[in-house]
Amino acid sequence: MKKAIIITENNYPEGDAGAVRQHAFAKMLSEMDYDVLVIGYGKPTKGKVEIYDGIKYISFRENSNNKAFRIWNRMMFGNKFYKYIIENYLELDLLFVVDLMPNAFKKIIKLKKKYNCTLIHDSVEWYSKEEFKFGKYDIAYKRKDFTNTKVINENWNVIAISTYLKKHFQKLANKTIRIPVIMDIKKIDFRIKVKPNDKIVFSYAGGPGKKDFLREIINGFALLNSDELKKIEINIIGVNKQQLINLCEVDEKAIDALGTCLKIHGRVERSKAVDYIKNSDYSLLIRDENLRYAKAGFPTKIVESLACGTPPLCNYSSDLELYLEDKKNSIIANGHTSRDVYEAVKKALLITNENDRSLMRENSRKLALSTFDYSVYKDIFSSICK
Repeated sequence: MKKAIIITENNYPEGDAGAVRQHAFAKMLSEMDYDVLVIGYGKPTKGKVEIYDGIKYISFRENSNNKAFRIWNRMMFGNKFYKYIIENYLELDLLFVVDLMPNAFKKIIKLKKKYNCTLIHDSVEWYSKEEFKFGKYDIAYKRKDFTNTKVINENWNVIAISTYLKKHFQKLANKTIRIPVIMDIKKIDFRIKVKPNDKIVFSYAGGPGKKDFLREIINGFALLNSDELKKIEINIIGVNKQQLINLCEVDEKAIDALGTCLKIHGRVERSKAVDYIKNSDYSLLIRDENLRYAKAGFPTKIVESLACGTPPLCNYSSDLELYLEDKKNSIIANGHTSRDVYEAVKKALLITNENDRSLMRENSRKLALSTFDYSVYKDIFSSICK
């Protein structure tokens, strides 16, 4: 049996969106008759191989309250996975690599030479300096820029999550394909029927930083009149009120204007956040479609929402225009300003017929199954595994 290893700094197996994507690729590799191991940075496994949903994994994270130790342990990730692989694998056919520090990428090249294995890089983002307090001098920004411009060359096959990234890596890599956000859609609980409710429920779930325009979202809702506000409920999951004000730069006056229709829940478990989305009428996501991060990435939140049967209220960014149709499986805002959000919400409030709203939910779920289930991409993925 061929052997494949996925190496990721994500919180595998299901601690974040990246881990969900890597699990989908692990499932595909397993179904292609590879013996798969995921080396990740999730809950510590104390040197033992565990199994999740039929996939073997090991985590090199170590719990510690000492910040310096945690930084050192992260920096040693490359040394740790290199030592583990050479001690446990006589042969290796494929290395699937996500994001790593520069010194860890050097270990990958050493493994490539030792095993003469296929190298695959899964590229899912390219930051914009506008996301960070220190702009292009931020360490995360510089790291990503280094990976996307210096690390990837003809030694690599690349999976690009967007058309933007595919065009970039076609100039650098051996082979490049595009695979958007994927997950095991069939295993995600969903809702088609519209719940009888006197309010239309909108929900945002995530850790937005500055890339998701919560300021514009909340300011847009604040433009509604008092009668319109009585018809809606807004859930914000993932940040508390102070974070909304300090991190997302939301005007406190806008928060106050929304009164009791705005419910701020703070951080919750991922499964609970998904439940909020499933039980909403619309999910919320607004990004600046002109900035690089929005062109290069692909919002996992949109796919999770569609999988739940919940139409997203969003603007077109990344490749969303290829999939989302206004008032069929989504509500599309014309841009990323507060006024754009306001007009999109007004459009959603005009869809009052329960059959029409149920049809939107059904269309959302169908789109998720036909376009974002991992099984759809097995053939194209297999083409770069050789």
